[in-house]
Amino acid sequence: MKDRSATSTIKGYFYQFDQTILRLLEASKQASVTVEGIEDIDLNDGDSSAFVQCKYYEGTEYNHSVIKDAVIHMIRHFLVAGSPRNQILKYRIFGHYKGGQHKLILPLTAEFLKNNFLTYTRGGTVHRVHEELSITIGQLAEFQALLDIDVNAPSYEDQQRNILKLLVSEIQGSSATDAETFYYPIAINVIQRLAVEAVDKNRKITRSAFLKEINRKDIVFNAWLQQKFGNDYYAKMIRRKYFRSLTPKMPKASRIFVLDLTGEFELQKAAAMVAKLGEFFSHKEHLRTTVTDRFCPYLLLRGVSQEELVRLKASLLKQGIRFSDGYPFHGADFSAATLAVDPTKENLYRIKGTSGN
Repeated sequence: MKDRSATSTIKGYFYQFDQTILRLLEASKQASVTVEGIEDIDLNDGDSSAFVQCKYYEGTEYNHSVIKDAVIHMIRHFLVAGSPRNQILKYRIFGHYKGGQHKLILPLTAEFLKNNFLTYTRGGTVHRVHEELSITIGQLAEFQALLDIDVNAPSYEDQQRNILKLLVSEIQGSSATDAETFYYPIAINVIQRLAVEAVDKNRKITRSAFLKEINRKDIVFNAWLQQKFGNDYYAKMIRRKYFRSLTPKMPKASRIFVLDLTGEFELQKAAAMVAKLGEFFSHKEHLRTTVTDRFCPYLLLRGVSQEELVRLKASLLKQGIRFSDGYPFHGADFSAATLAVDPTKENLYRIKGTSGN
């Protein structure tokens, strides 16, 4: 007969990861979590902040001994922190069990807490944690107010269904199929990656950063589209989507373009591309063009050597294309103020830009 203990352990870990995802999705926009911090999940979310310990025992009944160690660990942390009376973070134990939930009588009394969670026997010796730690009646009452135990947590499958519903509602334009086959697997990968980080601060993620990391459908789709239909088709699609003005007049904006030419620099093609960007995304000069109506794009070139950059600038000048690169004269230091100067009638810049690695 196969040993199912490993399977149960793995399922317990995934239940904890799912609970982390659920906490993030249910939290406010300013929330963050630390995976495997003080507890399984450290949630920072104002009044809803909590240290959360997850338990998943779908094949066994609930017994106080199952969560006793977690309660003792939590009260030790509470005392080490100085038992602050203004503490916001609660201590939450969240678990799913086959049965036996009736054994836990809520709300907890001080005697129930001491007898069932703070007392244990080891090597024939009875240990009373509350006495060994010299916990006062007031400290115990304060800890009780912060302790929240839920032994009726949803099943593994029900929790996943809740997550999928939240993913659909939180990610605009997503469907149930998207959530199940795309967003949820990425979410699990994000939490798993955080869990194995050695440094505490690297196991922390904000809600907004989490949603940004899992909402990568367009990136994957675009990569697939480019591979399937080729670069020309993909380039035309990008042009229609991002570079087509809906009005006859180009809206005024100082657009910024980053071109990575690493290993692909060809003077003629590079100069033509820069000239095209300058022509298309700069204002059209007329006799009555006002100062406020003049604009041109910024360009950052990456992967271009100093020699290649000089050749490119020389080519642009030969074509009569005026540009500002942030250097007021030869040998001068780079000047952001010079680069930011708007085009004028006397200096009709069509490109403003620089290069970087």
